[in-house]
Amino acid sequence: MKKFFLIALSLLFVGTAGNTKVNVANDDPKTPDGVVAVDLGLSVKWANMNVGATKDSGFGSYFAWGEIKPKQYYSWGTYVWSKNDTQFLVKYSATDRMIQLVPSDDAARANWGGDWRMPTADEYEELINNCKWEWTTKDGVNGYKITSKKNGNSIFMPITGFRFYEGVQFRAFKGIYWTSTVYGGNPVKSWCLEFDFEKIDVTFGSLSSNRFSGRCVRAVK
Repeated sequence: MKKFFLIALSLLFVGTAGNTKVNVANDDPKTPDGVVAVDLGLSVKWANMNVGATKDSGFGSYFAWGEIKPKQYYSWGTYVWSKNDTQFLVKYSATDRMIQLVPSDDAARANWGGDWRMPTADEYEELINNCKWEWTTKDGVNGYKITSKKNGNSIFMPITGFRFYEGVQFRAFKGIYWTSTVYGGNPVKSWCLEFDFEKIDVTFGSLSSNRFSGRCVRAVK
């Protein structure tokens, strides 16, 4: 499991306080009803459902990395940060050396407003290392109940698969979620959380993690 540290991360994003046991009023009208920031005793609070979902077992929307709207077809040709139908990147590239999403390109911030944002790779590592992950089923959907070792609070993350061209791949058994962090070794890819009933990992892609593919987003604040 790759572990690394982002020196400037605290300058880009600031976490805010919340309460796990009640629905906290949201000042931004974009934030949907029912969305709660769950305190797991970690450095950030985790949303109780995916961006675009209406309940915690819902898949929600699929976003290409750095795009803020879902779409029908996912390819380099439709990706906003590539030039034409190529892997030549015009942002978050080897040229500009940007490895962390700015708020204007963050699907969680754009769709939910307020202080919501996509988690970094390190924050997913923290979630893995400080919680008990129990494979289970909710509303007929497989996924993990993730329970904090620090305070006992929990969230559910469903299997989602990912969007590749016009189809959805691996929805039957894989959970795949974007982080907000580019893979420094090859910026056409970004780090993601991947899990199935056997393995949980933060990776730049045992499956295709090319940035044009559509993946689900779980927000933090």
